[in-house]
Amino acid sequence: MVASWRHTDRRLAVEERMGLAYSDAAVSITITSVTDALAFCIGAITPLPAVRIFCLYAGVAIIFDYLFQITFFGACMVYTGQREADGKHYLTCKKVLPKDEAPSASYRIWCAGGVSTTVTAEEGKQSEQIITQFFRKFYGPFIVNPVVKMLVVVLFTGYLCVAVWGCLHIQEGLQLKDIFADDSFARKYYQDQGEYFTEFGAAVSVVLDTNQNYWEKGIQNEIEHITMDFESSRFIHGEKQHTESWVRDYLTFLSETLNTTNVDQELFVQLLRDEFLTRPEFQNYNKDINFNCEKTEIESSRFVLKSTEVVQSTDEMEFMSEMRHKADSASLSLTIFSPTFIFIEQYVIIVPNTIQALLIATGCMFIVALFLMPHPVCAVMVTVCIVTIETGVIGVMSLWNVKLDGISMINIILCIGFSVDFSSHMTYAFITSPGKTGNERAMDALHTLGTPILQGGLSTILGISVLSSSPAYVFRAFFRTMFLVMLFGLFHSLVFLPVFLSFLNTILPRKTRPTPEVGEIQIEPSRQANNAYSPIPKDNVEDTQPLKNKGEHSSVCKEQVYILYNDKRISLDSVAIKETVL
Repeated sequence: MVASWRHTDRRLAVEERMGLAYSDAAVSITITSVTDALAFCIGAITPLPAVRIFCLYAGVAIIFDYLFQITFFGACMVYTGQREADGKHYLTCKKVLPKDEAPSASYRIWCAGGVSTTVTAEEGKQSEQIITQFFRKFYGPFIVNPVVKMLVVVLFTGYLCVAVWGCLHIQEGLQLKDIFADDSFARKYYQDQGEYFTEFGAAVSVVLDTNQNYWEKGIQNEIEHITMDFESSRFIHGEKQHTESWVRDYLTFLSETLNTTNVDQELFVQLLRDEFLTRPEFQNYNKDINFNCEKTEIESSRFVLKSTEVVQSTDEMEFMSEMRHKADSASLSLTIFSPTFIFIEQYVIIVPNTIQALLIATGCMFIVALFLMPHPVCAVMVTVCIVTIETGVIGVMSLWNVKLDGISMINIILCIGFSVDFSSHMTYAFITSPGKTGNERAMDALHTLGTPILQGGLSTILGISVLSSSPAYVFRAFFRTMFLVMLFGLFHSLVFLPVFLSFLNTILPRKTRPTPEVGEIQIEPSRQANNAYSPIPKDNVEDTQPLKNKGEHSSVCKEQVYILYNDKRISLDSVAIKETVL
């Protein structure tokens, strides 16, 4: 919005400058805000609670930010424009002289402001920033050079090849040690555990979650069969001494005590409660058996297996899937749990959920762009940019030791919104360019939006750069992913997109930006006038006197009126105006 405001003619009324700024910036702002909010809403369908909460929060924030920009920020621009039109200082709000009327160089630098009443159309434009002049004079002509354009095509092809190769080698999941800071004792503990204690993995609890007749021979045999089935897995230590099964040890206890295991329910529970669980060597089973309130029945119980050390994420996913499959196929109702399942779970759902979110979001972005962009080709270009930026981020992310986990998934969803921001702004600037050839339109688009796009990208990179030296992997991963999003977004909007749009110039429509016609007479009433651009009523005419030419007469208007004629702004406070002109 500020960039559009700076491109308006300072001689125009504040209302007209705001109208031109909004007509130029509102479409691209609306597109990016709608697509960003939509991308986060789509990300909220993920089953990962942390990602879902973040996406809901960010989506609502985008909507409020959009409303804030078009209302409150626009109102602030109006006050600034009125101050500029009144020739007041930006800090003290005191009346000052325009720059071309400054009595000294120091006054011109520190005090001058406002618009002179005798400025031309070229002088009426906002002074260009140095970076804007760079885009207009140097970078724009450079990027449309035929040799440079071919190099850009080759660079883009190489970029895609590296990105696709990286996507095929990405690792999944967040390791437990990565949750903690680099200097944390917990991180050191898990590092040492993985390095020196690799023979045994985490314990796996198999819970019989319903009331069973444990004293019956058939149930005892079925529990033993289930236990042996789990022990047959390559991820479980199959030796019986590694499995903590109270059923096995209690049946051995009954054989040694009663020389039989065939007892009724009352004796089975009584000996278990009063004899077996009170012995020191079996007291660890107290946590494995859940009695009812009267302690006359066993409501649920478990046996614990020792897993082998599983390092690779693919093996961890296979381990959890196999354990759950065995539990589901058992004849008794089982629930299986291991502390590592909390982290292995993300391996199972992170890839399909990321792909699902990307596909749905990209499709929705295309539909929104199709309705809001002035040509279907523009919607296609925006969608292509989303896909290529996402591919580049995921691919290079894997080469920068960032795994695909819940943290990076949030950033990838963020990437969709930023991709739309960069590409839609540049595409819309190209469409609305008055240039005739593709090169002229590309240079004009870079001149118009190159500076705000570069400022937005660099300011974001600067803001997140403090996380680059964070002692925690989570924050470093966030920085690296966001840095890649900003970097590839800038390259697409400032390098790749202008070149490819120039190739498509013949099939892209032209939608000229709204600009006032200079050279025709334009009446500009003061802010107190209520009859803008309309003939002055008779009661506003003070007197009428004949002019030199026969048949003509003049009128003097009570209200302050200006005209723009041949690049001149002329005050008509007390000047006789021909009624024919009015």
